Amino acid sequence: MFYKKLDIENLQNIQNKIISYVTNFVTKDMKLSEEKFCEKISFNHISNGDLEKFKEDIPELFECVQRELGSEVPLMAYVFMDEIRTLPIHTDSDNSIERRIRLHWPILNTTSAETIYYKKKNEDIQGMRSLYKSGVCGNVFNLNDVYEVGRYVLNVPTLNNVKEIHGIEIIDNKLPRILLTMRLSNEDQVYRKYFLESLSHDY
Repeated sequence: MFYKKLDIENLQNIQNKIISYVTNFVTKDMKLSEEKFCEKISFNHISNGDLEKFKEDIPELFECVQRELGSEVPLMAYVFMDEIRTLPIHTDSDNSIERRIRLHWPILNTTSAETIYYKKKNEDIQGMRSLYKSGVCGNVFNLNDVYEVGRYVLNVPTLNNVKEIHGIEIIDNKLPRILLTMRLSNEDQVYRKYFLESLSHDY
């Protein structure tokens, strides 16, 4: 299993609070650091101070994550895309890192792209190790070396196994596309519950 969409009660009430909050935050961030956005696709960490303020200003979001997943949010970032292009097929962590799960939360125009998951055609394929600007190490793969196993559109909060091979494909020109991505404090428990114990595939 590669992802799990969450059925969150009163989701729209949370969205009503956070969409303008996050878009305003991104706008301010752009004014402070245009360099972050020069490539039109950027992964931007939210500082500890800004994250603490976020938790104070919109506690409903973090209470929801605690209620649904039993987790705190020790780290948060936002992904900003303002160009029609396809991202390389990649993983967000390499074999030396156990990091697997991220909670992706839709903010703006997230249905303008599909996340596509892949498997290697054979286990001898390693991919090319890459150090992303975000500081994360992963692997990049050639399309000829993989085959598609599933895809989804981010229309609701979704748990993603970012250690699996995946890519992003634009399907609509509504941009910019903005989403929040959160690290979970109990990642191992969430992984076991939704990705190991579940027998249903959500694709």
